[in-house]
Amino acid sequence: MNAQIHGFFVFGGKMKLEDWRKEIDSIDEELVRLVNRRAKIAREIGVLKAAAGLPVIDETREDEILRNAVAARSKGILKREAIIRIFRAVIRESRNIQTETQAKITGGEPIL
Repeated sequence: MNAQIHGFFVFGGKMKLEDWRKEIDSIDEELVRLVNRRAKIAREIGVLKAAAGLPVIDETREDEILRNAVAARSKGILKREAIIRIFRAVIRESRNIQTETQAKITGGEPIL
């Protein structure tokens, strides 16, 4: 029989709080690894943009990223707005990386 707490089921009631926290820690480690991998790619894109004289900000591409993220959430419990907030933060950090990269390459101001 499932254990129930305030209307939520605790998956059979077998895992303890510490077990769930260890699971969260493991997921967080993977998230950090993936975000860093994405950041490295964003840096490389910044190099390519600088070489091509392209601006850091590409609103069309950023809108596409948000649409893709919202579409991918269909099986999750996060609300659309939460996914958008998370991915806007990721996009903002990617912009920062690309801005810094372009400034280093051009020796001055990034191409905005």
